[in-house]
Amino acid sequence: FALEKVLDGLFRLIERLFEVKVEKASFTPEVWHQSVTFYQVTDPKTEKPKAYFYLDPFARPAEKRGGAWMNTVVGRSSLLAPEGEDMRLPVAHMVLNQAPP
Repeated sequence: FALEKVLDGLFRLIERLFEVKVEKASFTPEVWHQSVTFYQVTDPKTEKPKAYFYLDPFARPAEKRGGAWMNTVVGRSSLLAPEGEDMRLPVAHMVLNQAPP
């Protein structure tokens, strides 16, 4: 299955189940590989981001271990919120190891 089609279906399901929208972020942070993409989770009612995540979908045997995993990059925090903001939004990374196209 084409990754873009799978992600489109997954993100539409997430929107129906959790009433949030997942889309590529409105800004592009630095990434560690060209195949990594950065997404934001948005509340469609307010159109404000709620969280972000990196998606690293493809295997690179010389560079990363096998399997699939996810972890927190930074957690949600009001104490560590950027100046002028109420909350620092959480960021996660999801790492897959599927064969590249």
